[in-house]
Amino acid sequence: MKLSKHSKMRMRQRTNLNHQERKGLFRKALDYGKSPDNINDEKLKKYLEKTADKNNTKVKLYNNYVFIYSKNAKQLFTMYRLPKKYLKGDETNEQ
Repeated sequence: MKLSKHSKMRMRQRTNLNHQERKGLFRKALDYGKSPDNINDEKLKKYLEKTADKNNTKVKLYNNYVFIYSKNAKQLFTMYRLPKKYLKGDETNEQ
């Protein structure tokens, strides 16, 4: 999968990680992140589905970050911290 310039910039801004750690976070998000279909919390599930539908993209949740990527999973567009009102800890898939 390709990282867009925007996603590289956002990962740098929104995480306290070096380049190798950011790449590792991204890989883990792809491998272990939860799609909306795998979320039990209905409010969080609806939020992620709405985010995906609004942008015509796919979404994964991993380690309290939302990763937004193309429908064909070939490019990451951006990532951001899950809004605080959805933070619970059990849905975030920390590894």
